[in-house]
Amino acid sequence: ELVRIGAYPMLPFVTLKVKNAPGGRVTAHFNEACVMMSIMVYSKRFERKLAKITRDFFQKHPGIKLVVVTGSAGKTSAKIAIGTILAQQFRVRLREEEPATRTDALLQIMGLGWPQRGWFRGWRTLRSAKKLVKRPQHEVQVVVQEFSPRQLGDNAWLGEYLKPDVAVITAVTDGRLQLDHSVDAIAQEMLAAANVSRMALINRDDIEGRFANYLTNPHISTYGTSSVAEYNYQDDGFSITDGHTGTIHLPEHQPLVVNLRLVGEHNIRPAVAAAAVGQALGMDQSAVLRGLAALRPLPGRMNVLRGAEGSWLIDDSYSSTPLTALAALQSLYSIETPQRIAVLGTMNGLRGTFETAHAELGSHCSPELLDWVVTVGEKANTYLAPAARRRGCQVKECANAIEAGSFVRNKIKSGGIALFKGSSGGVWLEEAIKINLHSIADERQLVRQSPDWLRHKNNFFSKF
Repeated sequence: ELVRIGAYPMLPFVTLKVKNAPGGRVTAHFNEACVMMSIMVYSKRFERKLAKITRDFFQKHPGIKLVVVTGSAGKTSAKIAIGTILAQQFRVRLREEEPATRTDALLQIMGLGWPQRGWFRGWRTLRSAKKLVKRPQHEVQVVVQEFSPRQLGDNAWLGEYLKPDVAVITAVTDGRLQLDHSVDAIAQEMLAAANVSRMALINRDDIEGRFANYLTNPHISTYGTSSVAEYNYQDDGFSITDGHTGTIHLPEHQPLVVNLRLVGEHNIRPAVAAAAVGQALGMDQSAVLRGLAALRPLPGRMNVLRGAEGSWLIDDSYSSTPLTALAALQSLYSIETPQRIAVLGTMNGLRGTFETAHAELGSHCSPELLDWVVTVGEKANTYLAPAARRRGCQVKECANAIEAGSFVRNKIKSGGIALFKGSSGGVWLEEAIKINLHSIADERQLVRQSPDWLRHKNNFFSKF
């Protein structure tokens, strides 16, 4: 009996020959297992071939530099900041979306995508990659690539084929790997990228010093917002309208006096990393300064928006982890304002640590610095809200973002600031922000506003 299964991304079809067996269900399960095994074998083979071709590409074109950004958190912000600054002097290849697999990362590095239709898509993709190796000239001068380990050993695997010119390590902990591995194992994984690169930049503020034992590369520098980092930032002032004014100190170069239209120390660090990468690749300081002046927050990542009644909204709704939630809260505390409201949603993906993580975040809520703590989602309401109340905070528990947005709209005052820190997956605090915007035109700055996302969220909110 011949069975044909189609529509797999790398196989045009799979044909299996199976013997007749009693019970269609048993036969169907056997077929499915065989198909999945075939796909996995093919995928690994394709991945290895593409990795070798990518290695050949950089060997054939040594003038093209590769900058890799990896870490447990903050990769996208660092990647965009680096790309923005390098683009002032170089032709840069950068893909905004996060790669889901090793293959995705390799395709992004090569500037390729999967053909949308047709037979033998894997073979056609490899053929396109080989043509790029043979091409004598390329417009791109620097490739900035995010690399997101899904399992231990991914960064070391990258080093088997590629030797990045610069690796930027943004953070250790609070990533998806923490669900199954110890912090020390995650540190070894992230720092493996530093060890296989010609030069590495380590976030001194978000990576503990004790992990230096895992570094074997002598060409390591550190960056951050504290003076202990070699590349560091000294803050001279902040306003909600103009951002931070201060100085970036670069070894063996003149300090850069900058105005960064960003909010929060954790958003300043990617800017420092980007300036350091620019120096490492030989950029003019004037070009670095132009890039720093052009930096803006990404949607849903500490983006300042004008709110109703003369208020201000800090949109940090893209995602939330214990590290980034605490950083956002501390940024809110540092701003002079007549009123502060913290809207804190459930932090998804914490598995066995969710109770402790939410309670600890609630314990950092200060009644002296917050007028209201608004919680959204089951875990935030169950664990974060009681911890904030024990600190003496006024707390409002909300079943969903719509309720939270309406509550904030009734409480916010002129000149007040509301921070919205949340995730996707049933939290969707961007919809709470929408209720509080000064202008509906600013809705385009919010995350997850495509028709598919809105349809999905409407289905979710209709249950309440």
